[in-house]
Amino acid sequence: MKLKIGNVTLENNLILAPMAGVTDLPFRILCKEQGCGMVVTEMVSAKAILYKNRNTKALLEVEERERPVSVQLFGSDPDIAKLIEPGPFDIIDVNMGCPVPKIVNNGEGSAMMKNPRLAEAVLGAMVRAVKKPVTVKFRKGFTDSDVNAVEFARMAESCGVAAVAVHGRTREQYYSGTADWDIIRRVKEA
Repeated sequence: MKLKIGNVTLENNLILAPMAGVTDLPFRILCKEQGCGMVVTEMVSAKAILYKNRNTKALLEVEERERPVSVQLFGSDPDIAKLIEPGPFDIIDVNMGCPVPKIVNNGEGSAMMKNPRLAEAVLGAMVRAVKKPVTVKFRKGFTDSDVNAVEFARMAESCGVAAVAVHGRTREQYYSGTADWDIIRRVKEA
């Protein structure tokens, strides 16, 4: 079953999730060889790209044989999309779901779910700035008492985001507990 995200057609709907410290170039190529429809880079700091951090260069390395490939960024600076658009990436993904304290404490990753207006400004500016499809990953909500995935998805759609990925846990849960499959269904229905 082919899947289309914006103007990018995937051979199937198997997408390698971005995983820090795991989805490096060799791993992505291996997954592509095993039939993955699209691969995603490790999460990359928008600020690191802006400041030309030399360690970031390896995270952005892509080979033709792994395409289509999506680059996953985290940050709150929409101008980074224009800097990265000439790169060999087919899709630009924005991480608004990472629960790691050092990212959340900077107001990035899943902290963006607490500030939907900023998230909307970032996503809207990115979509307007680039021709490549922009996607976004987010969570069920920040806490169990602040579940806003459905509203967040609607906001992303109104910005022109080509696709969303929902982690069925809150930031408060990190990666533990049971994923809420119902919230994913509700986002899809919305």
